[in-house]
Amino acid sequence: MPSASLLRWQTDRMPSLAEIDTQCAASLALAPPNPRLAEENLRGYVVLLSAHFQAFTRDLHREAAQIVVSRVRPSLQPLVQAQFAAHRVLDHGNPNAENIAKDFDRFGFDLKAKLAADRTNALRLQHLAALNKWRNVAAHHSTPLPPGIPLTLASMQTWRVACDELTSALDGIMYNQLRKLLRRKPW
Repeated sequence: MPSASLLRWQTDRMPSLAEIDTQCAASLALAPPNPRLAEENLRGYVVLLSAHFQAFTRDLHREAAQIVVSRVRPSLQPLVQAQFAAHRVLDHGNPNAENIAKDFDRFGFDLKAKLAADRTNALRLQHLAALNKWRNVAAHHSTPLPPGIPLTLASMQTWRVACDELTSALDGIMYNQLRKLLRRKPW
């Protein structure tokens, strides 16, 4: 059974992103094409995909923390909850592998090692890194553009699939880690 965070990703966030994908495809199919509109749509798509993925990771972190906190004596729950939330990087930082690991390592394990245990995550994390490079360019309208990483609809679709697969991987890792810690199914 998936977490509430993963269910929201699958039933709310992914359909919203699919609509943005359709919008970008339509702007690219205009005759005659409008290159500025197409680029702005793709830049918006980058920011939205990154934002939705960041929200998923933050939601999963918060959900896992609440499950752990529920097992603590009531008088200590506010203290423990505050520790999980204190300086949470995902509240303001990009959802890159380092920031995600910083927050999830609070659960007493090495997230990067868990992700590396599945070889398919290496390519997913490369795609996430490319997405985050473009996210920063798009959000700040900065240059130079990331070398060797084109911003195309195909790139966006690849990054969306990578994020989708990473959400399932993160959900599974947290399920197993919490099950080990709590000695019961977390969700």
